[in-house]
Amino acid sequence: MENTKNEQSNNQHINFAEGKIISENQFAKHIYQENSQTLFTYWFETTERMSPEEFKVEMENWGNISVIHKPKKIYDLCRNFIYPIAPEEQVWLAHLLNPIWIKAGVEKYAHIVPEEFIANMSTMQLFEEFEDMKVANQFVIYHFSDEEEALNWLNK
Repeated sequence: MENTKNEQSNNQHINFAEGKIISENQFAKHIYQENSQTLFTYWFETTERMSPEEFKVEMENWGNISVIHKPKKIYDLCRNFIYPIAPEEQVWLAHLLNPIWIKAGVEKYAHIVPEEFIANMSTMQLFEEFEDMKVANQFVIYHFSDEEEALNWLNK
């Protein structure tokens, strides 16, 4: 029953986004909403079975989507992201995505915290990697547990 509730929650926000589906597979759905210049990313529980190679492909895809669409805001629903990001993957990912997002002009990044404890820890460590890079024009990253609160913050 819990999976159904999570899926309904994800679908509610996918409908809310009313954007164009840019990419979708067993791990994630990326939707770009042109009028708000927001990239909505929804991660699925299947990330638990993602291999390190699949993780890298997913992150590179996310980066490529960002290069093409140049979002100003990112809504990253990681509540169902269960893949534990290893320390070396955190560094690699920060060095991959942070420069892409800065160059794209991202201003706000809303991160909706995953429920799975280990993934949560590795994800928070990942954002420390972003901050440790001390890059000019670093975008604002806020962590939320409430999806509506994240949306409200992005739209301020």
